[in-house]
Amino acid sequence: MTDLPLQIIAFAWGAIWGSFLNVVIYRLPEDLSVVKPGSHCPACKTPIRWYDNVPIFSYLVLRGRCRQCAEEFSPRYAMVEATCAVLALALFRATVLPLAPETFVQGLIMWGWLQVFVYALIAITFIDLEHLYIPDVISLPLIVIGVGGAFAIPTPVPLDHLFGAVGGALFLLLVAGIGWLLFRREAMGMGDVKLLAAIGAYLGWMALPFVLFASAAQALIAVMIARLYSAVTGREEDLTRTTAEVDAHFEEEDRYDDELPSRLAVPYGPFLALAALEALFFGHTLIWEWAEAISLWALTLLAA
Repeated sequence: MTDLPLQIIAFAWGAIWGSFLNVVIYRLPEDLSVVKPGSHCPACKTPIRWYDNVPIFSYLVLRGRCRQCAEEFSPRYAMVEATCAVLALALFRATVLPLAPETFVQGLIMWGWLQVFVYALIAITFIDLEHLYIPDVISLPLIVIGVGGAFAIPTPVPLDHLFGAVGGALFLLLVAGIGWLLFRREAMGMGDVKLLAAIGAYLGWMALPFVLFASAAQALIAVMIARLYSAVTGREEDLTRTTAEVDAHFEEEDRYDDELPSRLAVPYGPFLALAALEALFFGHTLIWEWAEAISLWALTLLAA
């Protein structure tokens, strides 16, 4: 048996989970069940038949519209399904295909464990971008699964994952505390704190410096591009908001001092998620180079 059928199955498996994630992304912030009712058109409420609910394929065939009322569906649906399919295949190729037959089952377990991480990051990204918060129902179980899986599978150094969860949470708590002292308002959401703890739980503490640096750098670049787009086109960009707009979104206008200046705010969760995916797929090179650079810097300071 060749590897191709297995890879096709892995791709399809990821696409199916992407279809479910679309339900989670849409319903969870609305406090709706992700199980009932079944998939239906948000506009005309017509249930979507199985042949119109084939991930990726149905969106392309129907050109992103409801068969009954022709209402357009967001391109996000196909994007999430395709992204999950590609990432599931990439993980399968990295964790299962290289293994000998006697370790195939262990590779499948590792594949499943990492899929939970990747799919959670995708759901968090889209929810945070639209609703400006990271659901505890995703991030908190992710911490437990990350640390628990590191010991159960097991990973080479399980304690690294426990230290990663604790270290990630403590670092962003420190950032949040400093932000409060400087700006007299919440500068870092607790959702980001829990998300970095989950990332540390899965990737270990050595990944945290890279994740923090890469997420901050990419957030800054994204903000610059968004602001430039707005300035050039005269259109509103959806990435950045003022702190006043964030307060209004959460109905917290009276929580902070009215004399505080309004500042630029950006959802940070998507950039933490992006950096975590980069560390996951390219981490063997990136993280070790980062750790080596820090070690050399520390030794230079000690020698001086």
